[in-house]
Amino acid sequence: MAELTELDKRVLTEIQANFPVAPAPYAVLAERVGATEAEVHGSVIGMKRDAVIRRIGAIFDSHRLGYRSTLCAIAAPPERLEEVAALIGCYPNVTHNYQREDRYNVWFTLIAPSEERIAEILAEIAETTGIDDILNLPAIRLFKIRVDFDLTGSREGRSKAPPVSKPAETEAVTLSEDEKALARLLQDDLPESLTPFADLAAQLQGRGVDVTEEWVIERTAAWRESGVIRRFGAAIKHHKTGYASNAMGVWNAPEERIEEVGAIMASFKEVSHCYERPKAPTWPANMYTMIHGRTREECEDVARRIREATGLPEPRLLYSVREFKKISMRYFAE
Repeated sequence: MAELTELDKRVLTEIQANFPVAPAPYAVLAERVGATEAEVHGSVIGMKRDAVIRRIGAIFDSHRLGYRSTLCAIAAPPERLEEVAALIGCYPNVTHNYQREDRYNVWFTLIAPSEERIAEILAEIAETTGIDDILNLPAIRLFKIRVDFDLTGSREGRSKAPPVSKPAETEAVTLSEDEKALARLLQDDLPESLTPFADLAAQLQGRGVDVTEEWVIERTAAWRESGVIRRFGAAIKHHKTGYASNAMGVWNAPEERIEEVGAIMASFKEVSHCYERPKAPTWPANMYTMIHGRTREECEDVARRIREATGLPEPRLLYSVREFKKISMRYFAE
């Protein structure tokens, strides 16, 4: 766990989901948190050096860019777990790869340009490993994605759930070549200067793309406003901030109550992700909540409160044991 100052906590709470897209973003942040531009910039740089912040940049909605995504799990024999996880992690399409406490012990997210490519990759994994006990669980309904930890204790325990979306029905946007060039840069870590968007414009100009800082800011802000960018901010290492435990809550909800219980689950601040996913013959669950806490006991308490609020049966809590891989997807890199 990192030693965070009170300023660090205010800054980090602010920038996880709402880093300013402006010519002088650290000056904007300084006004929000009651500090100077130099103090805020120094806080961010320090948290990067201490590996609290992985990167600052865009998290794109894969479906809005014409890609498809899914959550997968494989039942690897315990003695082969690291071998299987390493093979899965070799795919650039795999962005997250974790060991969790279950018979399905390797869980991974898979993003590809088409459903057909996802099916091909899963078939390749099955053939190479000799394990065909694989779950393919694409999202049916999305109730919440907000990886945004409150380090100041100022937020309420429950809040209104965001609007529900159906990823498979999401309309993709068409980007120009200049826009694709910008999207490639926004997937990286934002330049560390006081004027990062001017730096992005200069990088694009150096690659023969005739754009200005104003265009970079306008495009980035418009994508965030329209949902093409789901989140523009700091990706953090949770355990460095004290959130050392996370559990994937796996629930079985009656079909006719999914909209109702999804909204309830998504209202909990400790829940960062909430999805409906399809059931499988070997996996009779349809609702998923990522629950974060400082300890297992905190996660279990949140699950208990969700259970009381929804009236659902006891969930399976699949705790993360090891992180094999965690990266951002590289769009338009084929």
